[in-house]
This record gives sequence, C-alpha cells and structure tokens, in this order.
Amino acid sequence: MPASRLYSILALYVLIQFLSLSANAQSSIDSLRHALKTKPDEQLALLIELCWEYRYHHPDSARLYGYQALKIAKQQNKKRHEAEALHNLAVTYEAQGDYQKSLNFNLEALKIRRQLKDDLKTANTLNNIGIAYDELGNFSLSLKYYREAYDTYKKKKHIEGIALVSVNLGILFKAQQDYRNVIKYYREANAIYTRLNKAREVAFTETNLGSVYFYTKQYDSCIYYSLKAQQKLKELNILQFLPTTYTNAGIGYAALNQNTKALRFLETAIALNKKYNNRKELAFANIHLAKLMLKLNRLTEAQKAASEALSVAESIGASKEVMDSKLALAEVLKHKGEFKSAFELNLSANTIKDSLFQLDKTKWITAYQVRYQTEKKEEQIKLLHQRNTIQQLKLKQRNLWLGGLLVVLFSLAIVAYLIVNRRKLKAKAELQTEIIKQQDLASKAVLDAEEKERRRIASDLHDGVGQMLSAALMNLNGLFSGLKLPSETDLKAQQVLALINESYDEMRSISHQMMPNALIKTGLASAVKEFIGKLDKDQLQVTLATVGLNERLNEQTETVIYRVIQETVNNVIKHAEASKLDIQIIKDEEGISVTIEDDGKGFNKDKVDLKNGMGLSNIYSRVNFLKGTLEVDSSEGNGTLIAIHLPTLTG
Repeated sequence: MPASRLYSILALYVLIQFLSLSANAQSSIDSLRHALKTKPDEQLALLIELCWEYRYHHPDSARLYGYQALKIAKQQNKKRHEAEALHNLAVTYEAQGDYQKSLNFNLEALKIRRQLKDDLKTANTLNNIGIAYDELGNFSLSLKYYREAYDTYKKKKHIEGIALVSVNLGILFKAQQDYRNVIKYYREANAIYTRLNKAREVAFTETNLGSVYFYTKQYDSCIYYSLKAQQKLKELNILQFLPTTYTNAGIGYAALNQNTKALRFLETAIALNKKYNNRKELAFANIHLAKLMLKLNRLTEAQKAASEALSVAESIGASKEVMDSKLALAEVLKHKGEFKSAFELNLSANTIKDSLFQLDKTKWITAYQVRYQTEKKEEQIKLLHQRNTIQQLKLKQRNLWLGGLLVVLFSLAIVAYLIVNRRKLKAKAELQTEIIKQQDLASKAVLDAEEKERRRIASDLHDGVGQMLSAALMNLNGLFSGLKLPSETDLKAQQVLALINESYDEMRSISHQMMPNALIKTGLASAVKEFIGKLDKDQLQVTLATVGLNERLNEQTETVIYRVIQETVNNVIKHAEASKLDIQIIKDEEGISVTIEDDGKGFNKDKVDLKNGMGLSNIYSRVNFLKGTLEVDSSEGNGTLIAIHLPTLTG
C-alpha cells in the first residue's frame, strides 16, 4: 500500500471518531433502519447515522443516506447536521480513494464548522483536509492543515489529539524517508492507543508499522505487525482496510523469497481491494504482484498485473503509482525483448519522478523569483514616478474632461448592452419555459393514455367478457340441472362448468390488477395495502410504512407509484428469493420518496444493464415520465435497495 495512504488511514479514522454524531454507534444497522420507519421526527439524525454505519463496508449505500440527509439539513437550515452530512460523505469517498471529492466535501464542512466555532470538530476536518492534500501530492498544504489541527488539539488538551500528533510527525518524517523516526512516532502513538484501550486505532497503527518495517528491510517485523493487525481488523469487522494487511504481508514474504505465501497474500489483497473499490491500494498491490511474477519468470501474468496497475493509477491521478507501474511494466517488457517500449516507459516514469521531486523546489524558486522581480519593479516604478510627476500634473486637467466624456460614452454602451442582453435572456427563458411545459404536457398525456387504456380494457373485461361468461355459466347451470345425463357425460359437464368458473375468476383478477378499485376510490396507501395483503405471507413477509399521505396525491403520481411498487414486488417474487420486503412511502414539500428493500440474493450491478434488464425497464420508463430519479443499490448476497423520488405534480 502507498506509504502516504498507510499513514493517513489512522489520522482519518481517529479524528472522525472524536465528535461525530455517533452516540448510537453500538446500535445495529437494522435497528437504525427500523427507527427510520417508526420515528419520522428523528429522520435527519438517523440518516446521518446510517451513512456513518455504512461508510466502510458499503460506501454506495452510505452515500444514498448521506445525500438524503444533506438535502434535508439544507432545507431545514440545520448547519450542524449539514456539516456532519458533508463530513460523513467525505469519509465514504476517502475510503474508496477518491481524494478530490473527499477534499471538496471536507472544505464545505470546514466553512460551516468555523462559522459555528466548534473547535474540536474544526480540528477534525482540518486533519481530514490534510490527508486529502497529502494523497493528492500537495505536501505543503497538507502540512499547513496538519499543523493547524495540531495547535487546536494542543490548546484543548485533547489526549487523542495528542496521540494524533505522533501520527502526523510520522507523516512528516515519512516525506523525508526518515523511516526510523517514523517508527519511533508510530510506536509512541500505538502505546497511547493501547493504554486508552482503542482497539481500532491500535489495529491501524499496527498496519502502518507493518508497512514502515518493509521500507527499513525488517521483513519479519513487517509480516508480524501486518498479520497482527489483520486479525484485529477481522475481529472488529473493519473490512475496508483489511486488504492493506494482506498487501504488507505479501511484500514482506516476497522480500524473504517465500514466494508461495507472497503470491497467496497479494492475490487476496487484489481481490479484496476490488471488492471494496480501494483503487490506489489496488494499483499498489498489482505493482508488487507484477514484480513477484517477473521474479518467477511468469512474464504474461507480470505484464497483465503491471498494466492493470497502470490503468487504475492513471484513472485516479496517483502520480507515484503511475511511475512505479510504468517502471514495473518496462522491466517486464525488457525481459520479453520489447526494448523500445521498455525504454519509452522508463523515460516516461523518470519524467514523473523528476516532477515529483522537483515540485516543492520549483514552487519555492518561483516564489523567490516573483518576490525579487516585484521588488525590482517597485524600485523602477518609484523612480519613474518621480520623473513623470510634473508632466502628469500638466496633463491631468486636460485629461479630466476627456476621461469624463469617455466614462459617459462607456456607460451608455453598457446600458444599451444590458438592455439588449436582458431581452435576449428573457426570450430564451420564455422559450425554455414553454419547452418544459410542452414536455410536461406530453408526459402527462402519455400516462393518461396508458391508464385510460388500462381502464378501458379492465372495463371491457368486466362488463363485456365478464357478463358473457356469467350468462354462459348461468345458462349452462340451468341446462345441466334439467337434464339427466349419463355419469360419464355428467362428469364432462361438471368439468366444463369448472373451467368456465375458473375463467371468470381469472378475468376478474386481471381486471382488478389493471385498475384496482381501491386506487380509484380511496387512494395510494389503501391500494398498496390491498395489493400486498393478497401476497403469500409464508413466502414473503412485506412491511409497509407511509408518512405524510394524509391527503390524496395527484392521480398520475398515485398511479405511477402504485405501478412501480406492483412491478418491483413482482420482480422480487420472481427473481430475488427474498423472505422479507420493506416498503416506505414518504411525502414532503419536495415530492414523494419511495424506498423498496429486500433481503434477497442481490446481484452485481457491474454485470447488469439496469435500464434494459432485470425487469426494471418499465420502472425506469414510468419514473422518467414524471421527471423523477431512481437509484438501485445491490450486491451479491446483500439484497437490493431501490430508491425513487418523484416531484409533486399539480393539476
């Protein structure tokens, strides 16, 4: 794993534990989700807690809750909650190696926390910003934010902040490759966390010690601390950082020429990094796998690993990993006899190396040159000013009236431009409004036509086919009851009556599904309750929670939501192999939010075209008609969550 990332893991994780909204951290995710359904008054705090609980093992789900919390906090102007939501969202992106997005959210959180004068949480965010800048290669800004966080913790005498000082000192010496001092300060931090009985922090410091010992060539210590941390992370169920321990142990075994163990640990690290989408660590592990395969003379596999490392590193802009992967790939190509390509890769890698090492030096030289040139120009300007003072006084009076005239002309030109531009903008806005209006009318017309056709077919089935079947059934009953038929003929007659009865019942069921009376007469909530009430409870336990449905919704909105729920439940029954299904419908000022979550087998989203497969195309189509949004979160073995938001239609 990259050194900077290793040192940053602890810095991030310690700080985010200090003052976050995790008073209920011992509560399970299930209890939080249950509370979300039963305690609407606590919705905002519960959404933030769910984002926090999901942050490492399921970042995509965490962000679904986090973005919802952020939206509500802004609507209600709750600044503390807004800062917490931004903070937690930043953590989810940092956990997956997207440091630029993490930095953006942390900078927003910092503005709010400074306004609130919340010193400890401000220090928390300052440290997280330092981590992001460190990962993005801006070491001077990283150090600036680390020092500000350190000063705050020292002022507040925060013992865990003091422990964090040791971590940050380790980062400082790491940048100078002074690994002995890195070990010194990390062991100091480890001792403090052990004394405080902070199991998570102990696991992270041991993970980092495992990495540092590799760079000091103390490979036995590298393996020892890596395996020790690995065990603790498993016990604590902190799986996002588990791949790091496998990578550290793998490179330690490789250095000791225990190649079989090294290969097993590195391949496990790569699989776990892919699972948790740790892209920077994935590149690092692939680089070392390529080196190991090269040592084993398995050139094809070595080239594949180095190429994958390069692709991942370039996709996230990780300069150090791009350089190392190019060097590893160049070495493989050299052994394959592709000397030209190997030379070009080496040249490119050395260019990156030069830029990395010269970056801070170049900034310092540039700043010095700017300062020197500025001072020189100031002296020249001062001398020139003295010489021209007399001439300027003579010209001042003449230029005054000319300048005034130019100002008037310029002002008139600006006014004319603004008037013309305003008219253009107004016309454009009116055109855009009309386009949107026509699109809305078209969408409404499509939905109206579809539902009218459903009602017509349902009515035709009930009033036409149903009446004929009913009459046929009555006439046949009268006919057969008046005849004395042989037993064999009578049996066939009874079979005919049974088939007609069954056809009549099937026709009534289809008619009701196409347009349920409850939806027309009593509204969405009653129709959904009636629909799920007909399901086999032994096969699927369904719970329904509704908030804010005190009044009838727009007819199209009710119809779309009912059809979406109907389609989704049918998909769950057909494909999910689920035993439980939770449905939640919430109405607020912004519109209608619907979440449908099952505990079924789930699926890999990367392998499925959600908009054209899995029975979701009809759902996407209906939601899009009403300018709504639909998000699907699923993974194999973890069920499926469908989140829908529809704006409230009028008229």
